[in-house]
Amino acid sequence: MGLLNALSFGVGTLAGTQVGLRAVWRRTPRPHPRLLASILENPLRLKYRDPAQTLGPFGLAEGMNVLDLGCGTGLFTEQMARQVGLSGIVHAVDIQSALLEKARQRVTEAGLAGRVHFHHSGAYRLPLADASVDIAILIATFSEVPNSLLLLEELRRVVKPGGRVGISEELPHPGYLPAAAVRGQLREAGFRYGGQQGNPFCYSLLYFRE
Repeated sequence: MGLLNALSFGVGTLAGTQVGLRAVWRRTPRPHPRLLASILENPLRLKYRDPAQTLGPFGLAEGMNVLDLGCGTGLFTEQMARQVGLSGIVHAVDIQSALLEKARQRVTEAGLAGRVHFHHSGAYRLPLADASVDIAILIATFSEVPNSLLLLEELRRVVKPGGRVGISEELPHPGYLPAAAVRGQLREAGFRYGGQQGNPFCYSLLYFRE
């Protein structure tokens, strides 16, 4: 009974912590803390966040100009760089310089530095030209941006007409937003729905810029 009680206490504590974190995040969305960056590449996360599988629904191809907004440690940036090939470019953007440096190191060690441009920037004023991006991808990032309206306005500016926006969210993230909530915001911002894959635990949405 002692072990059972201890396990029950542990589960209850974890659940309580998650509830508390989610409540705080709802009031004040924020970037994933850099001190917890190792969680982004935890083997348990990679079981459902394999980079190639996660990016599959977004249809990256040779020669594309891609925005990786909230690139973090570059886990997905590296795979994007492989998929756009020698003639493509990935713009890796993060507001946290420490994470951006980790991403830069990862891409350099993979021999892909020539395909990636790194930008230390927030989401509201991206250092990119108007209508310059074929697809903008936000993986576990949309829920971290406090003002989604400003974010979507900026995405509309930098994505080419007919270009795409890919958004993927996961339930373990304390800022997790259900797909229906994200779809509503994209619809109101004037993006055209292109489909959804995954499940409530981890889903991906595709939208087109008219």
